[in-house]
Amino acid sequence: MKSRRTPKDKLKTLLFGKDLRITEGDAFKEEYEFDYTSYLPLEEYISKQEIPKENAYFITDFGAVANDNSIDNANAINSCIEKCAENGGGYVVICGGHFTTKTIVLKSNVTLFVEENSSLVAEESGKGYSHPTLIYAKDCENICITGGGTINGMGHLFGRKPLFNKNVTEPAQYIDVIEMRRTSRAQLRFAHPSKYGRLVLLEDCKNIKIDNIILYDSAYWTLKLTRCDNVSVENFVINNNRHVANTDGIDMLQTSNVKIKHCFLSCADDGICIKNAVWEGCNSEMKNIHISDCEVITRTNAFKIGTETTHNISNITVENCRFYMTDLYPGTVSGISIESADGSEVSDIHINNIEMNRCTCPIFIRLCNRNRAAEVDENSASAIEFGKKVKGKGVDKNTFDMKGEVHDIFIENINAKEVEIPVILAGFKQRGKIKRVENITLKNINLEYTKRKEIIDKRLFIPEYSKVYPECWRFRNLPAYAIWARHAKNIKIENFNCTPAPNTWRKEKIFKDVI
Repeated sequence: MKSRRTPKDKLKTLLFGKDLRITEGDAFKEEYEFDYTSYLPLEEYISKQEIPKENAYFITDFGAVANDNSIDNANAINSCIEKCAENGGGYVVICGGHFTTKTIVLKSNVTLFVEENSSLVAEESGKGYSHPTLIYAKDCENICITGGGTINGMGHLFGRKPLFNKNVTEPAQYIDVIEMRRTSRAQLRFAHPSKYGRLVLLEDCKNIKIDNIILYDSAYWTLKLTRCDNVSVENFVINNNRHVANTDGIDMLQTSNVKIKHCFLSCADDGICIKNAVWEGCNSEMKNIHISDCEVITRTNAFKIGTETTHNISNITVENCRFYMTDLYPGTVSGISIESADGSEVSDIHINNIEMNRCTCPIFIRLCNRNRAAEVDENSASAIEFGKKVKGKGVDKNTFDMKGEVHDIFIENINAKEVEIPVILAGFKQRGKIKRVENITLKNINLEYTKRKEIIDKRLFIPEYSKVYPECWRFRNLPAYAIWARHAKNIKIENFNCTPAPNTWRKEKIFKDVI
C-alpha cells in the first residue's frame, strides 16, 4: 500500500460512494471465525432465575415439542399466550430445550419466561411468518421478556456470501478511510430474499420490561421499540453475527421514558440507536431516555441519534459506558454519533464518562439536509435492504426541508484509544444557506491517536455532503487529527487533549466558519 495518493489515485476516489453490496447468489449459511465476539461476559449480565410457580402456563402443555427443528411450535406457543392473557395474565414458560417457531404474538399482562439453557429458535426457511418478526406485540401493556434463556434469530442463515472469504482481524499498514470502508463492506452478508425480519418488535406498547434475557443472532434489527412508552431494559445481552447487515442492537423510534441499564451488545450495525422518522410511522417527538452502564461492540456506531430523523428528539443521557471493538478490522465507525439529517431538532443531549477503544471517530456531530421523507414512505424505505432502488413518494418536499437543528450538546469525560479520525462537528451549506450545529460543549476529552501512519490525502476542499447519508467515514482522511469543525456556533472546549498523529501533514485542530 502506498502512503500518498497520486493524481490517478485521486481520480479513483470518485468511486468512494460505490457500494460493495452483494445482490446475487443463494443464502450463505457458513459462519466464519470472529463473526461473533470473542469477548462475551455472560456471567456478568445474565443470572439464573427460578421457574415461576403461580400463574404459570407451560408451552409443552399446549403441544410444543422441544429439540426438533422440523416442527413449527408457533401455534402451540401462541395458544399458550392467549390462554394466559384470557385468564388475566401471568407467565408463559419456555423450558426443557430449544423450541423452533415462527412469529409469536405477545399479549397484555403476559411475561414471556425463557428458562436458562432453553431457547426460542427462528424457523430457518423464513417462510410463513405471520409478521416479519419473530416476537411481536402491538397495543399491549405490562409485558415482560425474561428468564435467563435465549431467543435465537438464526440470522446468519438469511444473508448472501460476503465478498471476502474470511474476516479481517489485522489493521492495514496505513489508515485510509476509503479502503477502511471498502474492507468493512466486503465482510458483510447482505440480505437474501428469504430474510424474515426482526427478532423482537414492540409497537404502541407501554409499561415494557426486558430483563435477564439473551437475544442471539438476529436477522435484522434486534430489538425495535416503536411508539412505546415507559420502557426498562436491564441485565440484557445481544450477541449477533457481526457481519449480518442491518442488525442493529436496540432501536427506539418515537419511544419515550426509557431506561437502558447494564446491557452488553455485540452487533453488526448501530448498537443503541435513536430514530424518529415519518416513514417509520413516527408522528411526534420523543424524549427522556437514560442509558447507563452498557458495553457496546459494533461494526458501525456504538451510540447514535439518527440517521432517520424528521421529528424532534430531546433530553437524552448516556453515561458510564464502554464502546469498543475487540477482534476485527476496521473497528467501530464512531463511538458517539449525533445526527439530524431529515428535519429533526436534536437537542439537550448529555453524554458523560465514556471509555472507547478502536472507535475510529470518537465523536461525530452532524447536521445536514438529506430530506429523505420526500423520497420514501413506509413501504419503500426498506427497499435498499434488499439491494433494490427506492420506489414511492413520501411527504411534500417542503415539509421537513431545511428544518433540522442540532444544539445544546454536552459531552464530557471521554477517554478514547486507537483513534483514527478526528472529532467532527459539522453543519452544512446548501442552496446558499448555512445551518450550524450550535452550543456544543466538549470537556475533559482525552484521545490517544493510533500510532499507525495515514495515507496522505490532501484535498483542495472538503465537500459539504449535505444531501447524502451522514457518516464520519464520508469525510475521508481530514486535514486535522484532533478536531475538525465547520459551520458551527458557540463551541466550548475545555481540557481537550489528543496525542499527535504520526503524520506531519495535518494540523491538530481546524475550525472553518465557526462563530
